[in-house]
Amino acid sequence: MGIIYITRHGETEWNAEGRIQGHTDVPLSARGREQAQMLARRLATVRIDAAYSSDLSRASETARVALGERDTALTLTPELREYNKGVFEGLTAAEYGQQYPELYEASMANDLDFAPPEGETIRQTSVRLSGIFQRVRAAHLEENVLIVGHGGSLRAGIVSLLDLPLEANWKFVMHNCSLTVVHTYADNAVLHLYNDTSHIDGAVRAI
Repeated sequence: MGIIYITRHGETEWNAEGRIQGHTDVPLSARGREQAQMLARRLATVRIDAAYSSDLSRASETARVALGERDTALTLTPELREYNKGVFEGLTAAEYGQQYPELYEASMANDLDFAPPEGETIRQTSVRLSGIFQRVRAAHLEENVLIVGHGGSLRAGIVSLLDLPLEANWKFVMHNCSLTVVHTYADNAVLHLYNDTSHIDGAVRAI
């Protein structure tokens, strides 16, 4: 059995302002770095054999803080990036609703094939995340792995890992520096913990 520890990056200023980030490389805020330190303390006694992160700085910095003094190598991969949100990036929902009213209405529908101009669809992102998640699972069936990424794309990866329909992308939420734990087997993956923020909220649960 392997165990995959999955976390979203810490908070950024754009998170706090409600701005769409996507592929834009927005750094962690002071609050985000604090959240990453809280995650590191949560994981301090956990053996981590391998670690993967999005190559965007908000995720890679979170991963490095979470790993602490371990000598575990961190593999950066663009495949773990957030959905590419195209022309929506840098805008709040209210702002892109005003600038692109028709696209805003289209984005509110549960359409697997909608993408803003220059962006990605959920279906495309799911293919990308399924590839990296399945490769990580196969490579580390007897090991503990840390994956650090982004809320939307990580949900797509988890949907793939758990063999759920693509429509399940709309059934999950993931908070900054929350912890999700999946036990993996050659023929199955079992969700043991999802979107847990007890290390941030001050009531840490065992993992």
